[in-house]
Amino acid sequence: MTSIAQRLERLEAEGEINRTFFRFFELVDSRSYELIAPECLAPDAQIEYRLPAPHSFSGRDEFTRYMVDRVAPRSQRVAHVLGQTVVEWRGDTPRLKARATVWHWYQQYADRGDLRPADWTTIGHVEDDFAFVDGRWLIARRLVTPVAGLVAAGSPPPSLPEPVAVRSAHALTLPGSAGGA
Repeated sequence: MTSIAQRLERLEAEGEINRTFFRFFELVDSRSYELIAPECLAPDAQIEYRLPAPHSFSGRDEFTRYMVDRVAPRSQRVAHVLGQTVVEWRGDTPRLKARATVWHWYQQYADRGDLRPADWTTIGHVEDDFAFVDGRWLIARRLVTPVAGLVAAGSPPPSLPEPVAVRSAHALTLPGSAGGA
């Protein structure tokens, strides 16, 4: 049986985990790419996105370089709406699962005006494993997969970025995730 102190500790951890998760997307949406890694990612974070094209990153520095060098020049803005968020524990390892509806506006269409509809909208399933690093809960592993197809609205993204590191489709399958054991 779990003690009240243990339950309280878990609730406090889940609060911080949720704040870190939401902060990640707040920083992306505000184009504060250099702050994502130190505020949200473990130093050796493993990140894999399976949309719009498979791409993955080893370590938060590689992720930051990608956001600054590849995403920033082509993205005018992005907006994330997060939902169906739950934290599940596997022993001492918390995993946050959520859905993200993401609207993208691209620089190449900026001449169409700031109030235009999004250029591309998609819905992703996010699974984040967290680690307690230097007194904070940080994202240690992330896997993002499409919920139902690549495009929810609009057209596929123009000129997909070259992936930083392409790994097999199952390289970062999280244990107990939809694609894992």
